[in-house]
Amino acid sequence: MSRRLGALVAAAAIAALVAVELTVGGSGGPQGRPAPPLPRAVLVGPPVTLTELRGKPAAVNFWASWCEPCRHESPQMERLSHLLHGRARLVGVDYTDGLSSARAFVRSFHLTYPNLRDPDGVFGQRYGLVGLPETAILDARGRIVEMLRGPQTASTLRRALVAAGMNAS
Repeated sequence: MSRRLGALVAAAAIAALVAVELTVGGSGGPQGRPAPPLPRAVLVGPPVTLTELRGKPAAVNFWASWCEPCRHESPQMERLSHLLHGRARLVGVDYTDGLSSARAFVRSFHLTYPNLRDPDGVFGQRYGLVGLPETAILDARGRIVEMLRGPQTASTLRRALVAAGMNAS
C-alpha cells in the first residue's frame, strides 16, 4: 500500500512541476503558441477577436479592479493606446470582476481602448496567468511572443511591441 502511495505522490509531483513549467513560460509555455481566443463580453467597444488583431502586433492586458498594481498601470495603458497610431493594437481584459466594479474602474481611469470581460477567469487561465497585471504580447500572426508579468509602463510595452514586429517610428 505504501509503495502505491509513493508512486502516486511521485506522479503528482511530476505533474505539478510540468504545470509550473508550462505556466511560467518554459519550453512548452505560452511563448510561441497561438494566442487563445478573447472573451466576447465587451466593457469598452468595439468587440475584438484574434482574427481582427492579426496583421499587426498586439498587447492583451489582463487587469482587475481589485488589483492595486493594475490601478498604477492603468494610466500607462491609456497612454500607450494613444501612442500606437494604428501600428499595433491594445486590448484590455477585465479578469474575475463583477460588472459594476469593472465599469467603475473603466470610468475612473477613462479607458478608451477596447476592454473585454472575463468574469469567471476562463480566458485568463487559457493565457496561463499567474498574477495580475499580466500582458501577452502577440506577433502579427497572433502568436504569444512574450508574457509581461507585473505592472508595465508605456515605454516597456512599446519596446515589447517593437520586438514583436511593430514599426518603431
